[in-house]
Amino acid sequence: MFRDTIPSVWETKNLKMKDLIREEIQTVQMLYEQGSFIHNWDGRNLDKEFVHRCFTVGDLPPNGMKERFKTHVIRLKDTDHIIGLLTTYHGYPQPEIVYINYLYIDKEYQKLGLGQEVVFELLNILKRKNYNEVRAIVAMKNWAALRFWSKVGLNTINGIFGDKEHSVGNYADIELIKML
Repeated sequence: MFRDTIPSVWETKNLKMKDLIREEIQTVQMLYEQGSFIHNWDGRNLDKEFVHRCFTVGDLPPNGMKERFKTHVIRLKDTDHIIGLLTTYHGYPQPEIVYINYLYIDKEYQKLGLGQEVVFELLNILKRKNYNEVRAIVAMKNWAALRFWSKVGLNTINGIFGDKEHSVGNYADIELIKML
């Protein structure tokens, strides 16, 4: 059974999240590219079409459907200034699970608690919609992200995927979960 997705617009004390619109693709892509330093830790290449792909077809799991994928632009509530991006997939690998595909806050606004604000409200929304689990994949070498996700409660390891041995040129991801 498919559950409802996150609303198209939702708010926290300081932020407003809205579905991405076509006119924002270039601005949000630049923000995504600002966070491209993570590719030093995950071994992937910068995706110059990431935001466009999210808008048009989604960033989908195997056999995924676009209507279950959400791209939210994170804005400051008082100025409407775009400061972040959140993408989620509803119903993978089970109908009652939401996957947080990507979360990034503009470097000028990091370490202010805004990412936590987004995630805590997201978790509240998902609980009300009767989801029972949230998952995220994090590069093992991305220590800041590992600390962040642990702090917001995604602190149970569900699996480790990637290279088996550690080296400069090897990479692995850790899947973290939180029961709701």
